[in-house]
Amino acid sequence: MFFRKDVFNPKLEELENDSLSVEETNIPLQTDKRPIYVIGNNALTCYLAAKLTDAGHRIIVISDKENNISLSTNGISLKEDSSLKLSRYKFDTSFWLKEEPKLVILSAAAGQINPFLTTLSKEKIGTAPILCFTPLKDINYLEAIVGGNLFRAFFDGYLQQNEQQVFLFGRAPQIKICKNINWEKENPFPELLKNCEINITYSAETTLCYWEYFIPYAIGSLLAALYNKNLFDITKDKLLRDKIPLLVAEAAEITSAEGIQLNTEEIIKKLYAAPMSYRFPLQDEVNISSYGEANFISSVLMTSARSAKIRFMDSHLNKMLKQIYNLILV
Repeated sequence: MFFRKDVFNPKLEELENDSLSVEETNIPLQTDKRPIYVIGNNALTCYLAAKLTDAGHRIIVISDKENNISLSTNGISLKEDSSLKLSRYKFDTSFWLKEEPKLVILSAAAGQINPFLTTLSKEKIGTAPILCFTPLKDINYLEAIVGGNLFRAFFDGYLQQNEQQVFLFGRAPQIKICKNINWEKENPFPELLKNCEINITYSAETTLCYWEYFIPYAIGSLLAALYNKNLFDITKDKLLRDKIPLLVAEAAEITSAEGIQLNTEEIIKKLYAAPMSYRFPLQDEVNISSYGEANFISSVLMTSARSAKIRFMDSHLNKMLKQIYNLILV
């Protein structure tokens, strides 16, 4: 669910004694030698590329110029709390889709997806499925670019990146994949994603899955950025902790116009269970006067509230957004 490129993490040398190189693991043999393309420039891109490498797939990462050079030369280290393991990876990289893939994964942030779409073509993708982790509210326009074999996916986990170090905090992550119109013909993902050591579930309720992903992410981001505290610390402060149910209730009201009945108790529990060291991207964007995350969260909430005919301007969510924009402007 949560992933970011961070500015603070333990030094790599502190983890040397726990290191485990990917070359030392038993990699399953794959008979299909077509590559899997993973497209993005964040921690989720690196994590998915690493896990698919562990499963024996041939991985090509499409990123920006700086990341392409770094991933192919220096590589990354992946440290997972859930397994206490440190593994190292280097990836083949490219600036566009050169070969016919067996799977394409879109993992770029919402505000950065459009430049990456120029690297794709329906002709080159062919019949390969496309998994979209990019948390856009509406992905219909993507089908004109990548074709109809597009599936939404949501990552439920806590990832951070500091240069060549990627950290997975807390419990083992989960991925939820949503059905599309072609689902009845074939579900390609159990075979493609086996041996990845990630719990994968499937759902036909795409809109519900989106809000179950977005609401904890948005509320956690707003609280952490406004008070400049990790969500874990906020949940230990009774005054701040008591704000969470109110914000979840406001968000749930917005979703009601789409016929969604959210389990608000589960969302509240998820927010209370944030790992101690995890920082939301918006926390650091405030410090560097960047608007990307704030604009993304604001756009989804305001557009959805308008569709639901809810006066969002009077909500606590909107007041927090205004305060955060003021912090960015300072």
